[in-house]
Amino acid sequence: MTHINPTYFENKSSIPSSLRRSFLIFSLAVAISVVNWAGTAAFFIPGFTSIASAFRGALVGKSANQNIGSLSDQALSWQTEVYDTDNFHSGGNEFFIIPAGVTKVRVSGSVLWSANVNRGSRYLYTKTGGSFAPRGRALKADTKAAPYEMGQSVHSAVMTVSPGQFIRLHADQTSGYTTSIIAGNNTWFAIEVVP
Repeated sequence: MTHINPTYFENKSSIPSSLRRSFLIFSLAVAISVVNWAGTAAFFIPGFTSIASAFRGALVGKSANQNIGSLSDQALSWQTEVYDTDNFHSGGNEFFIIPAGVTKVRVSGSVLWSANVNRGSRYLYTKTGGSFAPRGRALKADTKAAPYEMGQSVHSAVMTVSPGQFIRLHADQTSGYTTSIIAGNNTWFAIEVVP
């Protein structure tokens, strides 16, 4: 068996004539693909395909603390937008709304509970529409130690959604008293479209 020296094809004249056309087509495909990939979002190499979509999503925050009553199942409100590529959020709305053409999303959120002497559990979870759905939604429950502040974060799986659906981040607690979620960099809600 004869082994070809790795440098054999460095000079195109070393390429056997039976392979020159295929080699030329492959080289042009790679060159065009790299240009397309750099300028847009897709590149193709024979036998392989890759799509690199532009990011779509939103990140919102709070400009004021929000009181959460005991056993209140309260949707959190969002007043500030860090970014919003597709008008998922509008003004002071407490929800993201799914735009046309989007079928899969991932959501995440974070809150900072105020420091107080009230123990009990703290809950952070998403609702789609008015229900605990779809499968893959985010849910977190923690027992708060007094008297410290407590952070909580949630992350969903990739969820199947429909245009027009609302997704909210809810908070609840069982201290028996009203407590609050603190506005600032530690409290936010985000959505990301999954291609």
